[in-house]
Amino acid sequence: MAFEADVDVRKTLPELDPSCFDDAEFDGYVAQLAARLAAKPLRRYGIGDLYGAIRHNVGLPWLVPLAIERLEADPFARAGEHPADLLTAVLESDTRFWQERHDLWLAMVGVMESALVGMTESAEKAARTLNPDAEEAPWMPDYLGDDFMGALLHFRGIHAE
Repeated sequence: MAFEADVDVRKTLPELDPSCFDDAEFDGYVAQLAARLAAKPLRRYGIGDLYGAIRHNVGLPWLVPLAIERLEADPFARAGEHPADLLTAVLESDTRFWQERHDLWLAMVGVMESALVGMTESAEKAARTLNPDAEEAPWMPDYLGDDFMGALLHFRGIHAE
């Protein structure tokens, strides 16, 4: 069953949480991001908007559910330079948020299951293409990258399940 976000996407982030940018560490990029995102309703957020805010732990209660919907459709969604950077940002987000929102954590476990199956299949296909006689599958950390592996370890350690 597909995850459905229970978020009023007609509203802006400051309408849902007037203090959403209070705890963000502001530098030039975050200030620009805050100004841009404050002016648009959530339904108009693209992958890059979700990535930028979630990466800075801004608006997690409203944006993580939207990100989960997008990641179910495409776990490798690219917000910037790397495939699956939205997935990595969601996995790396604030531990306290995930501890409070076990329901969303479980939804992300489902996203991770399908993402890992897809990554494994892609890595094995690439390995067979490059070296059809190899008996071993590729080592996944080499295929996925350090950022993703660090995010996965962070996320995995939040709940004991």
